[in-house]
Amino acid sequence: MASPSMSRSSLGVCIALLAVACADAKSTPGTDPETGTTASVITWSDGARAFSIDCQLPGDCRNRAFALCHGGQYTTLKADTITPADYTRGISGRATMVARCT
Repeated sequence: MASPSMSRSSLGVCIALLAVACADAKSTPGTDPETGTTASVITWSDGARAFSIDCQLPGDCRNRAFALCHGGQYTTLKADTITPADYTRGISGRATMVARCT
C-alpha cells in the first residue's frame, strides 16, 4: 500500500513533467511548426544579443517576438518581406525580422 507522502511526491513529479511537456515552443529559439516560424539568437551590429525570426506570414514574426520576450516589450531592429504575397494564387509572402527584448 502506498503512503500518502509517496502519493503526493508522485503527483508532484507528474505535474512537473506535464508542465515541461506543455511548454510553449514559441517562447524559446528554434522552429515552431505550429506557426511556421524559426527563431535564432544572433549578435547584432552593436554587439548585443537579438532574435532573428523567419516566418511565413509577416504578422507571425511579431507574435513570435512577443512570445520570445515572454509577453514583454521588444524593439524591431530590422523587418523585411522576402517574397511578396500573391493572393490570387493563394501564396502568402515570407518575412524576416530582427527583434530585441526591452
